Amino acid sequence: MRPSTLTTYRWLLDHHLLPASGTRALTTLTPKDVQAYLAEKVQHVAPKTANHGLVLLKEILEAAVSWGRIPTNPTKQIRKAAVPHREARLWTTAEIQRFLLAADEMWRPIFLTAVFTGLRLGELQAMAWESQNRPNFATNKIEVTCSYNDRTRRLGPAKSERSVRTVDMVPSVRQTLLALQKSATGARVFSGERGGPMPPSVLARAFHATIKRAGVARIRFHDLRHTFASLLIMAGKHPKYICAQMGHHSAAFTLDTYGHLMDRLPVRPVEWIDDLVFPQGAAAALKLHLYGALQTVTEGHGVQSPEWLQPNNDAGSDNLVQSGAAGCVVGGAGLEPAASSV
Repeated sequence: MRPSTLTTYRWLLDHHLLPASGTRALTTLTPKDVQAYLAEKVQHVAPKTANHGLVLLKEILEAAVSWGRIPTNPTKQIRKAAVPHREARLWTTAEIQRFLLAADEMWRPIFLTAVFTGLRLGELQAMAWESQNRPNFATNKIEVTCSYNDRTRRLGPAKSERSVRTVDMVPSVRQTLLALQKSATGARVFSGERGGPMPPSVLARAFHATIKRAGVARIRFHDLRHTFASLLIMAGKHPKYICAQMGHHSAAFTLDTYGHLMDRLPVRPVEWIDDLVFPQGAAAALKLHLYGALQTVTEGHGVQSPEWLQPNNDAGSDNLVQSGAAGCVVGGAGLEPAASSV
């Protein structure tokens, strides 16, 4: 069992199951008791949390049946509580641009890496220059091998076997990490004040302060991962490529999760997704004020005219609210981007 799973089970036992029925004899526990427990829990915690407790209780009582302690499992016919569908909130390319331009210099690297790689928070926390989750500048990929768990405070395996993957570094991420490496004083790419992993609470405060300063829609940090998926769709990438970059267990799961976006988002095939946000190159864009004049900058990639500074009138790109799941697929642009010149 993964250490993080064991820690979660211990927490569910200590704070939910044992306080509710820890003194009861197993033989006296009835389906009605279990149903009452679930009904009471959903009044105080999220349905998903209540369901986690129910699943653990089912496993415990199933073991009790196997060991001959009780004749039947009283939880067997109990259904999980209904979990309301929550549509992930996504940012448009204009909002991504405004957010990154508004970010402080010390926070922009991790924000930019998150939105253009789709790495989970634990995967970002685990990034190190020479070991786990390292940016490999020779292959232009981030080699994801593990994840940091803040509850157990240690490195552990990635979320799943497919989460062990290589993620392409778009030019803006590559340039940002190369610059960050030059000034690095420790082994970690993104570290806290004492050199350890970046604390989620500290990151969250900086993230939401930047959102407020940029004047963009308030989303969760994890929604940057969903925004990354939407950028891949807008760039015309093949579902199998999106699956591999996200670390999903199958392309079918990717389609179930994001299929409804594939016939709604405006598609403009590009080699690198940061071209959608910074057409004239991120290095040039980050030297501008939000609506400042374009300066003469040679860094970056895909240098284009400064039309990106004009208001975005593309209704499709500004309407990314999700609803339902459809299986529609846009034409892919191949399973891999073309070789980069960066």
